[in-house]
Amino acid sequence: MSPKLALQIGAVLAIVFGLGLALLPAQMLAGFGLATPNEALVVSRDVGVTLVGVGVINWLARDATGAALRGILIGNLVIQVLEFLVNGYELATGRCPRRPPAARSFTWCSP
Repeated sequence: MSPKLALQIGAVLAIVFGLGLALLPAQMLAGFGLATPNEALVVSRDVGVTLVGVGVINWLARDATGAALRGILIGNLVIQVLEFLVNGYELATGRCPRRPPAARSFTWCSP
């Protein structure tokens, strides 16, 4: 996959998911089976705005070359790896909901 295509796909996904978290945090969290206290709504909006920002950076950098391109691609990779590690830890320790409401037969953490 070319770096330009990777940045374009990453930009679109980050912006769409970010807008969902920023504008509809309760619905987005409920889709993952999470409760929506006010604190969670605030954090979700913050994460959503950050994702929109990352998406805009990716989109504007799609024609970058050299060190700038390398920096943006490595930054995106770091975000994905750290998210995987953090979410994997939450799954492994049972800190996530047992079952999302949309898929009752699928268990997230433990049976």
